[in-house]
Amino acid sequence: MRLDGDAPVEPSHLAAVAVDFTTCADGPDRHRQVCADVLDRCTGHVVTSGCVTALVSGTSTRTVRAEQERLVRRLEKLFANLPMGVSRVGRGAERDELVAEARRAATYASLALAASPTSVDAHPLEEAMLANGELSSTMTALLDPLADHQEFIHTLYLYLAFDRDRQRVARHLTVHPRTVDYRLRRIAALTGLHPQTVSGAGKLLAALISRTHRRLAPQH
Repeated sequence: MRLDGDAPVEPSHLAAVAVDFTTCADGPDRHRQVCADVLDRCTGHVVTSGCVTALVSGTSTRTVRAEQERLVRRLEKLFANLPMGVSRVGRGAERDELVAEARRAATYASLALAASPTSVDAHPLEEAMLANGELSSTMTALLDPLADHQEFIHTLYLYLAFDRDRQRVARHLTVHPRTVDYRLRRIAALTGLHPQTVSGAGKLLAALISRTHRRLAPQH
């Protein structure tokens, strides 16, 4: 994880906005460049694989929330239909707190499975799960059998993101629906969890949430 814009931060409140490019057909690199002029106006930004997170700060909850909403509107115009996550406004603007808020927003960007931004406050159950390190590790391990099949993980993410609409997933990936069906069968065979069932989809979604959170964790 890399934090850019390390200028001294004096304001006492902060928040974050993240855009997840993992579902973007032409990849994240070009879009990161488009983000530059927006991010340069922020306190800083965090760049991770497939995700860019902008950090905003101010002297009060009201000013930070207003700036966060302005940033969301601007990013929505630039990146229509891409998952976006927003963190709650918190106190303090130390570097570690900035990184923590960036991770939180980025995690919830990965859960923004529709065009509108999703907030940490919208996912209390997921927030509780992520706070339990042992449970998070257990859920992440469910995806270990897919480690050598990134296309399966991406297909699974889209399948759950698009409310298990295989036709929509196929259109997004520009593949035949039968290809999506094949990948779903392979995911079920490898993990023992069936994405097309309520129980399987729920466990796999929890695993994806945990995996995303861990992927965004600082590397030591």
